[in-house]
Amino acid sequence: MDTLPICQAKSKQSGMQCKNFATKGKRVCRIHGGKSTGAKTLEGKERQKKAPWKHGKRSKEVIAEQKSFREFFRDCKDAIQY
Repeated sequence: MDTLPICQAKSKQSGMQCKNFATKGKRVCRIHGGKSTGAKTLEGKERQKKAPWKHGKRSKEVIAEQKSFREFFRDCKDAIQY
């Protein structure tokens, strides 16, 4: 067990490195995803390729919606001032 590397994952709260042993052949422990094998089937691999973002906060649709809200509030502000 002493030859296994230490997990490379860091805590979000404390910023300290995990002290568990990394899974054999991996950089992280089982808790931080070392047991994950990823997509196995062709269908799963294709679905993984087509997922370009983790969230949608910066998607074109959201950016356009935010822009329209800002314009609406700017127009309201201008209408109130006159």
